[in-house]
Amino acid sequence: MKIHSKTLGTIIAIVIFGGILGASAMGLWKTESVRNPNSVQRNQSVGEAASEDTVTAGDYYPADIRGNHRFGEISEMFNIPLEILAQAFALPADIDPATFKNQDFESIYPQFEGEQEIGNGSMKWFVALYTGLPFELEDEEEDTYLLQPAVDILKIHADLTAEQIAYLDTYTIEIEIEQAEINTAEDNADNDEEETELKQDGMNVAGKTTFADLLDWGMSVEKIETIIGGDLPNHLMLVYDYCAENGLPFGQIKAKLQVEVDTLNP
Repeated sequence: MKIHSKTLGTIIAIVIFGGILGASAMGLWKTESVRNPNSVQRNQSVGEAASEDTVTAGDYYPADIRGNHRFGEISEMFNIPLEILAQAFALPADIDPATFKNQDFESIYPQFEGEQEIGNGSMKWFVALYTGLPFELEDEEEDTYLLQPAVDILKIHADLTAEQIAYLDTYTIEIEIEQAEINTAEDNADNDEEETELKQDGMNVAGKTTFADLLDWGMSVEKIETIIGGDLPNHLMLVYDYCAENGLPFGQIKAKLQVEVDTLNP
């Protein structure tokens, strides 16, 4: 049986587009780009970049942050206030931090000296240190820089190791840019004072915080057990490790514990 060319063309078109429609219906064909970083599920290895540690359910992996992510998305995914990101990366006053993308850093910064650069890797590094989530620098041969405002914020908000502090001090870029004023000057002054006092007292819940620390800060056993939803483990155990072992979202547990610590230590 002979098939005319027009008939054959029609059959091919039906097969191709029919296959696409079928794949779309089953969720196998996607034309849009996925913007959100991967949410790493419980006990899923995060690989070499995290030194074979695991990330708790619901937490997002800093290494998956891409250049097309907006500050607003990163703020939501990693529970970092938008004003913190804007200040850390010295966004100019005329830039909307919610819609600014990592890939546009070069458009707002002057030419830095030598190999100094602020890029998507800088954002990954900042997010990892601020949240306490596991992360290793992608390229040991290429240094990762942060701006001075970012380093200052991390020294106040994050629980840094001596090695991390030494690295930050070595790879800091000093910059002067008129930054966006997300809060009023009075609000920022109050927040800065409160956070500074909190850090000075060591009452900052982070990746290195143990249950013994929480007890020393005045939290009761009953309150801790209510927040973590279980019996209080060994006092020397890290809160982060407990969350990882029990499939709890560290970011949410950390926030609840910090609220209680702040309440007990006004």
